[in-house]
Amino acid sequence: MAFHLNSASKKQGHLKQQYDEKLIDLIRDIHQHYTTLVQLQQNAYDLPEELRIFEKIAEAKYLFLLREAKERQLQADISAPKKAKQFRWRKRTNRAEDIFHSE
Repeated sequence: MAFHLNSASKKQGHLKQQYDEKLIDLIRDIHQHYTTLVQLQQNAYDLPEELRIFEKIAEAKYLFLLREAKERQLQADISAPKKAKQFRWRKRTNRAEDIFHSE
């Protein structure tokens, strides 16, 4: 019985690790898409309203995924220093397992 419980906890840990990796990959993809849209908006003279809508949707997805990563306490380089400053998150120095701490 103890072996069964131990193998179940290992399986849960493995599944969590898989989902965390998928989340990090998704965050990177959405971040790249979002920054591309922002750069396009900054460089374009006359931008269609449709692209502004896509940019807002990409921003909402990106911020949602960042919050999910914070809740799951993921540690990864997701290239978001500006967003961390926007939410006034700072790195904790006393606990290595926390990425950001809301002030």
